[in-house]
Amino acid sequence: MTQYQNVTIDPTVTNGSQLASNINSWREATLSLHSGVARPAYATAGTMWLSTASTPWKLYVFDGVNDAPLGEIDPAGHAFVSAGGTDFTNDLMTAADPAAARDKLGAVSRGGDTMTGELVSTSYNVLRMVAGDYGAFFWSGDGVITLLITDFEDPYGGYNDYRPFTVNLATGAVDIRNLTIGQGDLTVEEGNLTVREGGLTVKKGDLRAGDARFETNGNSVGSIWNNWGAGDAHTAINNRIEDRAAAHANSRAAAGATCVYNSDVVEFGVAKLGDTKVVDAPTNYVLVGLRGHRTIDNIFYQRARLMRNQ
Repeated sequence: MTQYQNVTIDPTVTNGSQLASNINSWREATLSLHSGVARPAYATAGTMWLSTASTPWKLYVFDGVNDAPLGEIDPAGHAFVSAGGTDFTNDLMTAADPAAARDKLGAVSRGGDTMTGELVSTSYNVLRMVAGDYGAFFWSGDGVITLLITDFEDPYGGYNDYRPFTVNLATGAVDIRNLTIGQGDLTVEEGNLTVREGGLTVKKGDLRAGDARFETNGNSVGSIWNNWGAGDAHTAINNRIEDRAAAHANSRAAAGATCVYNSDVVEFGVAKLGDTKVVDAPTNYVLVGLRGHRTIDNIFYQRARLMRNQ
């Protein structure tokens, strides 16, 4: 028991030794929260005292009439349990440090934390990121989730007209604007890669579609070119041109060769001697002769044939 021996300090009768004894007694009582097996007799309304009558110890506040319990202290386990607290709050009191307390509360630290479960938001604005003069946040609504950007020097404000990244939640289609891949590959496993505006630029590496690819030197490679004797466009087209040129050279007539007829004689006209009327043979026909009318003088028919080289 460490409670004050209730005495009255009378400066006219208390000597120095007695005063020191009284002060030391009061000091021990104060430091031990007036601990004892019963409430100290000198307690007044507002006195806090510790009952050591049983284990765990019990902490009270005397209200002038009764003792109001504050909690219990386990001197062996060094744990405090608040009076009237729930299992949750009592468990929270056992946290060894702030991080352990946050875990018990299910809270996260504003200074950074690690989560082992989902973070669920039912707001349209899901997550805002602020760095310097700009802010960015994900917006979810109308069947899409979009990365939005704030105006300059308004990182906590609304969003501007930029839509750099959008996902259609119904189809899974992704809309990316102004995409730059510094290193690595852009791979489309299924579906199509569509560029609505601007262009698709590959500064280094190849643009591939399945086993086919478009090289940065302008050449394209793919199995379709094998029909022209090579696996790439440059070689295949060159082979095709050379083959066609060789075939043409082999099939044309030699210089100075005589052309032969390619049709029977066909007559056109009538031409009358002294008449200014023009009578032309059809295109590709060559005039081979004239035939006079049997009964009418000065009337002639044009005779023509198609020609070809050998």
